[in-house]
Amino acid sequence: MTTVVSCINFIKSRGLNSRQFKELLNDLASEYGDLVYHCEVRWLSRGNMLMRFYELRDEVKQFMEMKGTPVRELSDSKWLCDLAFMVDITKYLSELNVKLQGPNQLLSSLLSNVKSFEAKLKLWKVQLERSNTVHFPTLQEQNPSTTDEYAGECAKLIEAFSERFKDVKSKQQELNIFATPFNVEPADVPDNLQHEIIQLQSDDELKARYNNLSLLEFYRRYVSADDFPILRRHALKYASVFGTTYCCEQFFSKLNLAKSRLRSRLTDANLENQLRVASSTVPPNITRLAKEKQFQPSH
Repeated sequence: MTTVVSCINFIKSRGLNSRQFKELLNDLASEYGDLVYHCEVRWLSRGNMLMRFYELRDEVKQFMEMKGTPVRELSDSKWLCDLAFMVDITKYLSELNVKLQGPNQLLSSLLSNVKSFEAKLKLWKVQLERSNTVHFPTLQEQNPSTTDEYAGECAKLIEAFSERFKDVKSKQQELNIFATPFNVEPADVPDNLQHEIIQLQSDDELKARYNNLSLLEFYRRYVSADDFPILRRHALKYASVFGTTYCCEQFFSKLNLAKSRLRSRLTDANLENQLRVASSTVPPNITRLAKEKQFQPSH
């Protein structure tokens, strides 16, 4: 990453270098017109940046040599293999991160995505130990002599994921009761839920409804507080858990858009009202709001 970022900054942070590099790409009829900047804050840009740098590695090497600052790593086959592995693994991590974003995502579905990625990591580790790079197409292009080091990197990721999500995984049984109430064993659930789980699983009509509706819609319509009071409270608890910081980060972005230096008369009350409208999922009735205002004819 240090070498890649250094090369990109050398080219893109200087106006003359940037223009000359674009002209070089144009003369070589390159598929891409420029490199991609990387920002540490927005780390999802790392995957795109690495992929673009890898695709333009020969052009970057040629340009750096023209400028009298050759980069020896670009001629090192081992370093290129490391770069190729980074391209592939960051692409997978970025795809996972995108799956964990978005509104109205339940904790159970988020955890399923994480567990799926962990299973993939274990598969990749075993395959890389056998020099099988079928799931790493960029690395496969470089035809590495050994892939044991990359299997070790997958093992580190497995350990990191296990440590990061161990608190959530400790609630797996409770999440299963919420997400798949018809598949849990009544004897394995807490004592206060056993009777209600048996009652739920014995109702074939409810089972059919469960299979045809979204999870929240099923609980909202058919798991009433009268028939299943404890199960409903359990469902409300896990349906309201914030699985990611996506909503918070999105809210801060809206705050930055609303509170700019050009709006000197923005009071706290007005800002709160604007953010309430911006973050609400209820669509405004513009027609009704307009009718409540007095019409101002032109003079």
